[in-house]
Amino acid sequence: MVKDERVVAFIVARLSSSRLPNKHLKTIGDRRMIDWTIHFIKQVKYLDDIVIATVDEEDNRPLIDVAKEHKVKLFWYRGEVSDVVGRLTKAAIEFEADIPILVSGDCPLIWPETVTKRIEKISTNKELDYVGFCKKDGQYPIHSSVGVYRRRCWELADRLSDKPNLREHHFPVVGLRSDLFKIDCIECEDIFYKVNHRISVDTLADLEFMNAVFDGLKSKGKAFDLKNSVELLIEKPELMQINADVHQIRIDEKPKKALFRLNSEENAELFFDLAYHLTKKGVGVRFYSTDKGVLELIRNKGYGIARDLDGFDFEIVDR
Repeated sequence: MVKDERVVAFIVARLSSSRLPNKHLKTIGDRRMIDWTIHFIKQVKYLDDIVIATVDEEDNRPLIDVAKEHKVKLFWYRGEVSDVVGRLTKAAIEFEADIPILVSGDCPLIWPETVTKRIEKISTNKELDYVGFCKKDGQYPIHSSVGVYRRRCWELADRLSDKPNLREHHFPVVGLRSDLFKIDCIECEDIFYKVNHRISVDTLADLEFMNAVFDGLKSKGKAFDLKNSVELLIEKPELMQINADVHQIRIDEKPKKALFRLNSEENAELFFDLAYHLTKKGVGVRFYSTDKGVLELIRNKGYGIARDLDGFDFEIVDR
C-alpha cells in the first residue's frame, strides 16, 4: 500500500500573520507551536518527506533554522505572498508528491491516526482527489486543518482559482466545485464529534486557550494531544470561553487592518486591550512607534510592529 506513490506533507507557514505575528514560533507549554506540528506529523505513516512551505519574506527566515533543526525540507516560494494555492501546487510539483498532505501550521493538535487512515483510503482508490472527514449527526469532528489530496487535484484547483480570495485560502475551490472532483471521507472516533470548538491559533486569545489546555493536561499528568484535549474540554467546558468569540475569517471577506501609533507608554495598556479584542473580531493589528521603550513593550505583548504608516484602514493616535 502506498509504495508506488510519494506522500509528502506540506506545512503551510508564514511569520507575518496580521493578527498574531510569528505565531508559529509562539510557545504552547514547553514547545513552539511549529514544534508541536512537526512532532505530530512525524507520527503519520507512509510519509516520504515533510516540507515547510513558506514565502520569500524576510520575516520567514527563522523557518530556515526550524527546518534544519527538525531535519525536514523547506520550500521557499518566490511568488505572490498571499497565493497559498500557487505556493502549494508549485511545492507539490517540485517535491514530486503524488499524494500531497496539506498541514495548516497554525493548527498544532494533529491526530496522526486519522491522517494515516485517509492516506490509506486515497492510495487504495486512485480515482479519489481528496479525502476528508464524514459528518455524524450533522456535525464534523474536531480536527486540525490537515487535508489529504492527489496532486492532480491541486493542479486543477490552481487553474480554477481565478480570484484572489480563492488563492489566499487552502483550496476552497475544491469544495465550491465538488462536481469536478472525486471526494470521499472517513468517520472518526466518537469522542471527536463530542466537542465543536476552534483549535487553530490565529490570535492571542487562541494562544491563551491552547496554553490553558496544555496546563490543564499537565496538572493531570496527561500528554498534550487532541484526544486528551477533547476529554479535558468535556470535563471543563469553561476553557472554551477563552476564545469562543474569535471570528473565523471567511473566504469572501475583505481583510481589515488597523494601526495604533503610540508616542509613549502612557495609556498603552488601553490600546493593547483594544487590539486584543479587534484581532478576535478578524482585524489585523500593527503598532507603530519611534520610541525604543514603547517598541520593546509592543514586542513583549506579542503584537506586530509596522515599518511604516501605509496600507491601513484606520489609525488611532496616542498623543
